[in-house]
Amino acid sequence: MEPGHEILKRVGEIVQGVESTDARFVSVVTVVGAVLRRVLSAEKTAHQAAISLAQQTQLEQMRSELSDLIRILGAFQPERVSVETVAAKEEPSWWFALSEATHVLEESIDQLSVLVKQQEKGSAIRDLMAQTQRLLREHYNVLLEQARGYIDG
Repeated sequence: MEPGHEILKRVGEIVQGVESTDARFVSVVTVVGAVLRRVLSAEKTAHQAAISLAQQTQLEQMRSELSDLIRILGAFQPERVSVETVAAKEEPSWWFALSEATHVLEESIDQLSVLVKQQEKGSAIRDLMAQTQRLLREHYNVLLEQARGYIDG
């Protein structure tokens, strides 16, 4: 099983084990959802600007994982937000789109790190945040590898 699928499975298990009335969990999921939608927008932009089929395929898989994660968390969002409404920005340069997506991922991982530190060890919230960060780090590493491949020619 691919790491992204393992993460999604684990997040699904976490969500199933939490009461939908847990205000703290709902609050954190709302913040995580906003962070994930921002990352999804950046990855959509990079996908649209991709210059090879391999890049498009990787970015499509990454977008799919993020969309699935947002859907899993959707049950805990005060208002369900459709991932289809997450828009890509207009960026004709793949390099700039890739740079922006990498930057957004880096910022998002840092934001979630701050939230993780504030949660109890062993809590569902902390586990959710750790799994989310793990997925974002995987996406970040894929984008860095694409950049290296481009630079190395």
